[in-house]
Amino acid sequence: MWFVTSFYKFHKFTDLEALVKELEGKLSEFEGLFLVAHEGMNATVATKNQSLIIPLKKYLENLVGTIEWKDSTSHKRPFKRLTIQIRDEIVTLKRPDLVPETSQNNHLSPSEWHKVLKDESESIVLIDTRNDYETKIGKFKGALDPNIHHFSQFKDFLESSNIDKDKKVLMYCTGGVRCEKAILEMQQRGYENVYQLEGGILKYLEEYPDGFFEGECFVFDHRVSVDSNLKESSRYTLCPLCGNPGERKINCSNCGKFAIVCENCLVDACSKNCRYHLGGKNGRQLKENHA
Repeated sequence: MWFVTSFYKFHKFTDLEALVKELEGKLSEFEGLFLVAHEGMNATVATKNQSLIIPLKKYLENLVGTIEWKDSTSHKRPFKRLTIQIRDEIVTLKRPDLVPETSQNNHLSPSEWHKVLKDESESIVLIDTRNDYETKIGKFKGALDPNIHHFSQFKDFLESSNIDKDKKVLMYCTGGVRCEKAILEMQQRGYENVYQLEGGILKYLEEYPDGFFEGECFVFDHRVSVDSNLKESSRYTLCPLCGNPGERKINCSNCGKFAIVCENCLVDACSKNCRYHLGGKNGRQLKENHA
């Protein structure tokens, strides 16, 4: 059994190189992805040794203050290694100037969020701030899908959406970090009645596994997604062609191998290597589609 915890924290750092060295020592027995920037940190880490989780949490909270943790377990190994990266932002909106000044910018707890969806669903605008490959496999009932490929395109979505600024707007993402920046972007554009789901989908599912979220929640590791009980997906695998969630089973007409791919890659190839070597018209089209 693997024990997984994820979190984000906006916190001002100056010496990122020194921080990375310190983290490398503290995380030597973990696997995962750990992003650091001058504005804070954003991470998901996993270990088979559950006794290491509490000391890690204490260390990080001593470093940056109180953290809201999202915990889960997995029978599947979520990561192959530990990766610590320095980034311009801990979530890429391409607005490094947008940094929350408070940890409670119109947050709704899972119970408050659930109540609004139950009582006010007809009068609110509900926005999913995630990418299209995430929304495709699961989202809140009635949520508006921006159909973006990257979070940095959220600004373009707002430009063209014409959302009524007098409407009550609710937004959500996987763990909450994207909404911390998205809500600032909306507030700068004059949206005053806008709220975000505290802890994101993952925190909501801890309390409401049978609530208003439909489908599965994509996570950025080898579990691919988690179901409403926060268990690793038994439905989706990572598409070998693009890395997005896939469930379509094929027998490759090029090499004869079995594969599971996503809808967008439902073509006569089973992997990037097979696609590269696929000859003829189909092969050229594959390369053009994935260029």
